[in-house]
Amino acid sequence: MIITRFSLKHFMAVLVLCLGIILIGTSTYINLPREDFPEVTIPNVMVTTVLDGANPEDVETSVTIPLETELSSVEGLKEMRSTSSESLSVVMMEFDAEVEMEDALRRVKDAVDAAKGDLPQEAEESIVEELSLAELFPILIYNLTGDDDLALSELKDLAERIQDELETLPGVLDVKVHGGREREILIEVDPERLHYYNLTLAQVKGILRGTNKNVSVGASDLPGNRLVMRAPGEFKSVADIFNLVVGVGGDGAPIFMKDVALVRYSFEDEGSRARLYNFEAEDGSSLGRYVEPNRAISIMISKKTGANVLDLVERCNKVVDTFELPDSVDMVIVQDLSKEVRDTVADLENGIGTSLLLVLAVIFVGLGVRNAVLVAMAIPFSMLISIIVINLMGYTLNNMILYSLILALGMLVDNAIVIIENIYRHHAMGMPRAKAALQGTSEVAWAVIASTATTVAAFAPVAFWPGVIGEFMSYLPITVIIVLTSSLFVGLVINPTLASLFMKVKKGAGEFSDPETEKPTYHLARIYGVFLDVVLKRPVWTLVTAFLMLIAVIVTQGLYGKGVEFFPALEPDRLVVSITPPDGTSLAANDHFAKLAEERILGAPDSPFSGPVKNLKHVGVTIGLTSGQQTGPASLRIEFVGRDKRTESSNLTMTEVRNRIEGLDASGKRVANPLFGAEYEVIQPEEGPPTGKPVAIEIFGEDYGEMTAVVRDMKELMEETSGVVKPFDDAATAQPTIEWDVDKARAAMVGLDQATVSSTLQMVVGGLKSGTFGHGDDEQDIIVRLPEEYRLDTRKIKSVSISNGMGGSVPITSVATANLVPGPVQIKHVDRKRVLKVQSDVEPWVVADADVRRSFQAKVAEYTFPPGVTHRFSGAAEEEEKATEFLSNAFMIAIFAICLVLVVQFNSIAVPTIVMCSVILSFIGVFLGLLIFQKPFGIIMSGIGVISLAGVVVNNGIVLLDAIRQFQRKGLSVREAVVTASMIRLRPVLLTAITTVLGLLPMALKFSLDFANMTYQYDSQSSQYWQSMAVVVIFGLVVSTALTLGVVPTLYYLYERLRAKVASRYMVEPTKELDALE
Repeated sequence: MIITRFSLKHFMAVLVLCLGIILIGTSTYINLPREDFPEVTIPNVMVTTVLDGANPEDVETSVTIPLETELSSVEGLKEMRSTSSESLSVVMMEFDAEVEMEDALRRVKDAVDAAKGDLPQEAEESIVEELSLAELFPILIYNLTGDDDLALSELKDLAERIQDELETLPGVLDVKVHGGREREILIEVDPERLHYYNLTLAQVKGILRGTNKNVSVGASDLPGNRLVMRAPGEFKSVADIFNLVVGVGGDGAPIFMKDVALVRYSFEDEGSRARLYNFEAEDGSSLGRYVEPNRAISIMISKKTGANVLDLVERCNKVVDTFELPDSVDMVIVQDLSKEVRDTVADLENGIGTSLLLVLAVIFVGLGVRNAVLVAMAIPFSMLISIIVINLMGYTLNNMILYSLILALGMLVDNAIVIIENIYRHHAMGMPRAKAALQGTSEVAWAVIASTATTVAAFAPVAFWPGVIGEFMSYLPITVIIVLTSSLFVGLVINPTLASLFMKVKKGAGEFSDPETEKPTYHLARIYGVFLDVVLKRPVWTLVTAFLMLIAVIVTQGLYGKGVEFFPALEPDRLVVSITPPDGTSLAANDHFAKLAEERILGAPDSPFSGPVKNLKHVGVTIGLTSGQQTGPASLRIEFVGRDKRTESSNLTMTEVRNRIEGLDASGKRVANPLFGAEYEVIQPEEGPPTGKPVAIEIFGEDYGEMTAVVRDMKELMEETSGVVKPFDDAATAQPTIEWDVDKARAAMVGLDQATVSSTLQMVVGGLKSGTFGHGDDEQDIIVRLPEEYRLDTRKIKSVSISNGMGGSVPITSVATANLVPGPVQIKHVDRKRVLKVQSDVEPWVVADADVRRSFQAKVAEYTFPPGVTHRFSGAAEEEEKATEFLSNAFMIAIFAICLVLVVQFNSIAVPTIVMCSVILSFIGVFLGLLIFQKPFGIIMSGIGVISLAGVVVNNGIVLLDAIRQFQRKGLSVREAVVTASMIRLRPVLLTAITTVLGLLPMALKFSLDFANMTYQYDSQSSQYWQSMAVVVIFGLVVSTALTLGVVPTLYYLYERLRAKVASRYMVEPTKELDALE
């Protein structure tokens, strides 16, 4: 091998390279940014357009549809969704994965510009922006708590000062402050006083705007000087507003603001409420008793892509620590992603350490100290080279990459074992170290390259997985390929060089082994030789038995298996209870619904439940308004204590939360009525790529009434499906709305128009901003509006007059009529079609969510949809279908690529076919492992495990068949070559299989050593996530190894016998034909 010869000749350069790998790799690992799961770039662009005061149907007709018409032709668009609600249009566009985001943003902006002419003039400028997952999932949430409005306003000021400092930190994407009420200058105008002085609201507002500003009036040249002149008019104090002249009376006396309005400091209308319950005890456990809540202000920090979570959180905490908090103020960290990242990274690092110890133990037992040290060197060098490459590719250290290192750990020593073992054999037979290193490596080099290539070929197709899930999962195959390629480099360059310098042979060592460390292997090889002799005498029965086992285990899996799942279900660390009130519900009424749920979940004194549910750490409650004045869902964000402090599984806690809201106690007995009047949903945050709800269906049509009826039927079918949890839909009932119909002709006759009437109504009901007071952090809005008794009474609103710009005023009722009308709250589109959705989660005890989906889909197949109404299954079902199709294709491509490598290696069609039989038979182990561990077949995890297994399984077959053919070329008969080669290759075959199995065993058993605390871990979240894949690879590899040692030699023996018969018929010498081909 040229590269090996070059390395042996320049061994000093190789030693310097090793030193460089150690130093650079270690430094890179320490400084590599950490995160829980890899950041996934969602190729989504969002267009937001505000049309103030418009109802959802008007927004749909005048804004959303014109935008969709232009945006639908944008190149690379995959799917377009839109939501038209009160005053707001939101269009979401998902692009194909290969589209560059900069190109997508440019194309969307061009389309929006083209649509401007079709939008109402009153519509605000459309905002085009990329949707970032980082903004949706903050890495850090602080809660500042206080008691009354004044304290909350001070907290808001403090939070905004903290926000200003945090936004300057490198790596911070966004800092948002939620809760509290902004200070403002409120001018409450008395309509009766206005009428008395013959003034209007519009006049008062106009005078405010015209007076409250500084005006530059030019400059004057004086001898030797140039003076700038200005006319300052900004308000310096509230007294300036109070004494502002807003008109002149009939007697010529000035009319002041204080004559027609009350001017005072106030707070903006309450738009949201927040509370925080703290259940965490000093030792980190849950208090287990009810606690009173505190009103809160939240500060949410999001990070930029690629920023180091650990460093950024540490810098944020340092900034926050510089602020002195008043004694009456408490700050609680309710979410710290850095802790989760630390736990995840530490957990997987412990897994790597545990696997490493097991692998090293096997290597030392199987190879002896001398060879084991040389083989073990492949682990740190391969890992460190991989870390350097991963860093150069811009990756972070996350769950996917760390598990990939565990998966590759057992495989990366395979090359070193085969090479070192062969070098040792030559050296033990008397060959000098350097020559043995070259000869031993050269003999197995192409077999090692071929085995690595087959594994790479198996993983490579997965790296091209399209979509969000593909981008998420691609980290695994790419990392494994990097590690295996690094291990091949180490095996051909570093291992032979170190062996040529440091390998020693014990006295008495021969071709098989030395007495102390390798004699057990020698005896095992002899036993194996006897077994082979028996098997080769009955080759047909051997093959029939193997394939009968495959059929039996497939049937057993179908009868007693746990079904199919999409992604593994994990024990949650947090929950979100979302409570959606009836349409038109006020903020106070929605707060009431939230408190009912809180009292039940937290075991308030007046609640029928005793004490809070278990495992609580923090419960944060938020109730707020969405666009316009619609009341948004109330959210109860439940954080659980650490896993080591939990008294029961959080899955059980999640079930209890749901039961309490329904009014059921632990035994299932009803002790209270369900939460009537509001829809609720208990949400377990997704771990991994976003896939949507486990069970979901979308209904399309034009008739909203027909669609709503179908949605109700789908909801009933979903409720009848076993395993489904409380389905919900987005078919909102009509929201009562007061519409002011303006008679445009009549308004024009009296000097008014639609815009003037609408702005006056807005000032009357909600108030209008008429300037600002103060500067910088002390700046406050000046709001003009009517007193509350007028704003809440439609009859009094009708008494308001509007200035017509011709020196007179017109009663609002003379040009506009108020009508109470219903209308949909939101109108949603998918690809320009109206859509409604029904969706649900599955029960925590449901292992195979895919089976629940199929059960629901079977019910839908029997349903008769009305004409014009269509449907499609979405959420996880849609992603499941795409994933199944891709993984099936990826498996076929992987098999083809592996076969191609084998054909190149052996220059034969028959030999690859023999090796691929072991891949097929490895499914015995796949299904057997899932049955033993009672795990469902995971479309994602088990599917990738099967593809990975295909690449690993063939390696032993390559090594074994390569040796058999080498002995054939030396003149041995087929039978002798099969037996001799199998006995000699028994140890490397067993060692490579055992190291891979032991590398994954801690993950399969959900067990690892905690090296930092000198204890052990069991059932960590990462092990729950990866267990299915580990089980598939372990059992598949164990069975395939046994078959490689039994079935593969048998198949090859039958093939050679058949070839010999054919050759004898055509007078061809089989061995000479083999030599000629190779």
